[in-house]
Amino acid sequence: MGGAEYQTLLLAEELSRRPGVQVTYLARRVPKDYDPGRYPYTIRSIANDEGIRRRAVFFDASNLRRALQESRPDVIYQQAKQSYTAVCAKYARDAGVPFFFHVAHDFDLSHRWITLRLSPSTPFDILESLAGDWGIKHASHVIVQSERQEKLLQKRFGRSASAIVRNFQPLPDTLPAKPDGPMQIFWVANFKDFKRPALFVELAESFAGRQDLLFVMAGRPAPQRRFLPLMQKIPQVPNLKYLGEVPIEQVNELMAQASMHVNTSTHEGFPNTFLQAWARGAVVASINVDPDEESMESLGIGYRAGSLERLRAFIDELSRSPQKRRDIADRAFAFVHKMHSLAHGARLANVMLDAANAPKVTSAIQSSAPR
Repeated sequence: MGGAEYQTLLLAEELSRRPGVQVTYLARRVPKDYDPGRYPYTIRSIANDEGIRRRAVFFDASNLRRALQESRPDVIYQQAKQSYTAVCAKYARDAGVPFFFHVAHDFDLSHRWITLRLSPSTPFDILESLAGDWGIKHASHVIVQSERQEKLLQKRFGRSASAIVRNFQPLPDTLPAKPDGPMQIFWVANFKDFKRPALFVELAESFAGRQDLLFVMAGRPAPQRRFLPLMQKIPQVPNLKYLGEVPIEQVNELMAQASMHVNTSTHEGFPNTFLQAWARGAVVASINVDPDEESMESLGIGYRAGSLERLRAFIDELSRSPQKRRDIADRAFAFVHKMHSLAHGARLANVMLDAANAPKVTSAIQSSAPR
């Protein structure tokens, strides 16, 4: 699953643990073997992505509206700007309940479309973006991931964030020991244009003569024809291992084995993979992404290279300095426990439930458990 889906999953689990709270998770795709008994919340399908529906989620608008009317939630939460944002905002305003929109990516706060190149999906992307903008403007609460996003929200939409809630995850108590053998450098993302997987392949090629380095890739391959040459090239790079799409538990295992985690994206929100890496001793190195106002380098927890050439030099330096890798890993481990533990998810749940209960006090609506 993607970062937004994982954060929503963790929040749903946190809310489900609260006494008297019922959670309904509305989703486009629900596994055919879905067993309600396995989850502490209800999962309800609102559509599918077959045929032309795969190009946009606004086809689900009537189903989403109907599901909201039937479940009558006391508070609504949604991540990632799209037409769902507008539907939730409109229903919430009509019903007089709070709607929390949670920024999932810097793209949510910019004019950039979901896809960064012209394609048959471009008209749909424009409609999704415009509808999402309306939803953000009319959401009762907007949650951001960082101080940088708070400034972008003010600049782009002229409104302040309701709260800054940093991404959160369950974290291990100790750093794992790294395996013997070549130092592993790990890249993980679903193949998308802005993720730039080709740069990681180029990076691995540049170290092809180094027997002490192994480059590992994981992520869902892209069906688009333009990615075909890259998919054909990957098996030909001798020091590169591609694992395909893997579940989040395996990503954590791979981070525990890796000494470095590389990010080649043009932009991100607050990457969950950075948290996974910091919690498992994989030094974070990116080309462009530095997720907050205070840089990773100034904190001593990672490195933003700015170019592929400088990233190569950083990898070469760290590969020859185990002590420096350990020092960075130790600082990053302390940082992630301080700033990104599940306590932040609990705080967000508290804010949501407080907002859900507030209207009941002022309008004397018959009390009921938040849903």
